[in-house]
Amino acid sequence: MVRVKQRYLLFTILYPSSPQSTTNNGSNSSSKPTQSMIFHSPSPANLTRTSLASIIRSSISNNFGDWGIGQCGSFAVKYFSQATSTGILRITRDNYRTLWAALTYVRELCGQPAVIKVVRVSGTIRKAELEAVKLAEETIRRVKREVRDTKSGAGGGNGNGDKKGVAGIFSGGKSGRPVTAANDDEQDEMVVDIVDSENDDDDEE
Repeated sequence: MVRVKQRYLLFTILYPSSPQSTTNNGSNSSSKPTQSMIFHSPSPANLTRTSLASIIRSSISNNFGDWGIGQCGSFAVKYFSQATSTGILRITRDNYRTLWAALTYVRELCGQPAVIKVVRVSGTIRKAELEAVKLAEETIRRVKREVRDTKSGAGGGNGNGDKKGVAGIFSGGKSGRPVTAANDDEQDEMVVDIVDSENDDDDEE
């Protein structure tokens, strides 16, 4: 029996301008967002895993026709977080480049200009999860640096604060369960336990 090898694409959605759901929020009007906060804004509430899959499938059809749908129609959105605008797609190994190309052609999500950036291609979903946590930590540190630069005399945060922030973001999403540390000796390794994740084979990239 031939085993079908899969690839997992970790992606993040960048917004050239803040989504309307955040810009119209009166509670955020008093604080001016940094550039990183704008690009990494939370996604609109109506952007779900189902609607995102439909948008990607339309991009495949428009750019690659019936051939593209035949090659990549079986892809699946394994995880998507509106809070972090981050998600994971599963596709067969032979067709992941076509799916990647279709993502680059997406220019709008739910009426909001957006860019889908592929961060990592992995042979297992676990590696993609770890990279998602690392990406969120780096984004939090970048935002803190920008806020520190704009406010004179403001103190910086420590690494533990960054990790608590990441854990809170992922635990607050509907699509994922809370982030947990492996043990005391491996505090730097944080794992996102994602819904619908399977016992994936450790295929080499």
